[in-house]
Amino acid sequence: MKSPLRTLFNKAPVPYVAARNLSLPWRQPTGAEAQMRAMGSVGTLFAIVNRTSNATAQVEWKLWRKSPSGLAEDRLEVTRHAALDLWNKPNAFYTRQENIEIVQQHIDLTGEGWWVIARNPRSPLPLELWPVRPDRMQPVPHPTDFLSGYMYTGPGGEQIALRTEDVIQLRMPNPLDPYRGMGPVQAILTDLDSARYSAEWNRNFFLNGAEPGGIIQVDKRLSDDEFDELTARWNEQHKGIANAHRVALIEQGQWVDRKLSQRDMQFAELRSVSRDVIREAFGIPAFALGEVADVNRATAEASKTWFAEYLTVPRLERIKGALNNDLLPLYGPDAARTLEFDYCTPVPADGEAENAALVAKATAAQALIEAGAYGPEVLAAVGLPEIAFGQPDADPDRELLIKLVTAAPAALAPLILPLLGIDVPEPPAPEPPSAPAAAPPPGPAARLDIHHHAQPATFQPTASFFDLARARPRHTHTAPRAQADGEDPDLEVVRAQLEEALAQLLEDWDGVAEEQYEQLAEQIEAAVDDEDLAALATMTVDTDRAATVLRGALADMATVAAAQMAAEAAEQGVKVTPPQVDPGLQNALVPRLWAAFGSELIEIAAATVGLLGADLTASAGREALRLFTPGAAGRQIAESVTRFLRGLAGRLRRDQLGAALHRAQNLGRLATLEAAPTARYFASEKLDGNTCPPCRGIDGTQFETLAEARAAYGAGPYRECQGGIRCRGTVVARWDSAQ
Repeated sequence: MKSPLRTLFNKAPVPYVAARNLSLPWRQPTGAEAQMRAMGSVGTLFAIVNRTSNATAQVEWKLWRKSPSGLAEDRLEVTRHAALDLWNKPNAFYTRQENIEIVQQHIDLTGEGWWVIARNPRSPLPLELWPVRPDRMQPVPHPTDFLSGYMYTGPGGEQIALRTEDVIQLRMPNPLDPYRGMGPVQAILTDLDSARYSAEWNRNFFLNGAEPGGIIQVDKRLSDDEFDELTARWNEQHKGIANAHRVALIEQGQWVDRKLSQRDMQFAELRSVSRDVIREAFGIPAFALGEVADVNRATAEASKTWFAEYLTVPRLERIKGALNNDLLPLYGPDAARTLEFDYCTPVPADGEAENAALVAKATAAQALIEAGAYGPEVLAAVGLPEIAFGQPDADPDRELLIKLVTAAPAALAPLILPLLGIDVPEPPAPEPPSAPAAAPPPGPAARLDIHHHAQPATFQPTASFFDLARARPRHTHTAPRAQADGEDPDLEVVRAQLEEALAQLLEDWDGVAEEQYEQLAEQIEAAVDDEDLAALATMTVDTDRAATVLRGALADMATVAAAQMAAEAAEQGVKVTPPQVDPGLQNALVPRLWAAFGSELIEIAAATVGLLGADLTASAGREALRLFTPGAAGRQIAESVTRFLRGLAGRLRRDQLGAALHRAQNLGRLATLEAAPTARYFASEKLDGNTCPPCRGIDGTQFETLAEARAAYGAGPYRECQGGIRCRGTVVARWDSAQ
């Protein structure tokens, strides 16, 4: 029964000290108590238990809200909860680290660890957690329910009955007793005694003068007074190290040596064997205890990983199971179902293995891309993140403008300089034309490396237009070199312009996507909380901002492409003024100096953002339906779906936006050709592993008219390309020297 004095002398739920100064001198250490006392008498055992319990206690713990998907990366951390507060501060006298360390000591020494829970009588919630000695806990079996409760025996002999919900037991299973545990110390008690006795023998050896024992032999029976006198004189003159090796005088007696030295006892070998046996029982190598005679840096790093993985983690898993299965249910069924404790892994990261895996992935990605696979799909397949091209700190608008300015000839000054806020200088007096060089025979059309994946181009700035843009006064420049009839323009600029525009658009699209994620999260949370799963199929997102962003990007791309086409014509000695893009793309009223083009891009932008929004809502709805379970929290599922959407590879988004930009690019080029003198028009495709048979067939083909070229490339990619929206074919033009 519970002692009435417990509340007067103890703050803990069970007695830790006796109510009165009561000693039991006849009581000898037995069982679990003897196993725990062994830690203080055998140095090897102390080193092992101290190392393992310290490592276990130093690990950080967190409380998580479970994810319906069951994946650890989808969990949400809980920073405020009564169970977390109890675990971090179990009672007024113990810290979490001390609490874990002492229980782990008990487990390593006896195979059992015990916590007793203290409550307020008016509340069922646990308020304190107290570690107790295993030798004082006794399970009370039940004939049908397995366990009735526990009996705690206090230091004063009092016994306290505890309910099953008042006790948490951690144990290493005992094959002979389902109620108790078995630790490694039980298996080596004899060896521990040998180690302790050998140490005591060595101590007594030196206390006795570092000489083996002997016998004083007399030839008659001594009276009690004679025996006491002989013993006292001998101890006074010869006992202890200070009296070692003194000459002994024995009256009526003879000294007989016992020839057993330390060498005879094999004392050193005995201590070494005992250490090995103790380490084997715990499964711990010598280097874990600090023996580093044959350890280098590599093996030292490996030993850290080994110790954490094979010694610390199993101990943490035992504690984790007790917390989740025994402690959390005390806070209600909802806590047991939705929450879980978990530790931060003590296993250090394997930097060498991670680097090797990264190199292997990068090598595989390089091989696949070089073989013709699509770059973004390759990165997703091998587990690499998306990689943006270009300089991360560069201003995309500025870089694009610089490339346009440095690549454009001086003939485009009247068009571009006003856009930069620079007055157009008066043109210099024309120089007499030089005799044109003989034109070489026509060759194949230029082939543009923009069919699928592209690499950034390297540009050499020209002096004419760049210097003209910087200089506001008059500037004399040299007329551009006329391009020969069979020489194709450098279309690396075209490819770079598209890649720069796509990179900027994808960056701007992140803000659009985040707004749509928030809209979908609100709809998912409402649908799940109302258990209206049909609403997941009718979700929508606002596409107004998306359409505005895309229209602006298409307008910029078409304008740049039209100017670029004019620059290619100027390189061949043909002057053409590129038309303006439809102002409706930019939602602005701009005076029309030339015929505007690109009005169809407004509808293209609306259709593209609509398709992207529909795909996004479909993906969100499918993922929310997959995660749904009856009674699930809508907010939690909405957060998981948002993380899922952010983690998508984004291939569809890149393909759709890239196709729209390429359409604007080809429309801009074709619009300039409409305003230019008639030329010879050729299809340009990249002949590599990604080029499909229809594109290989059209590459280099001359169109009879510009209308035929528009029919083939007016939608952006070649209309019969099997790659669909990923195609990046275009039209190039050649003007004869006479023109």
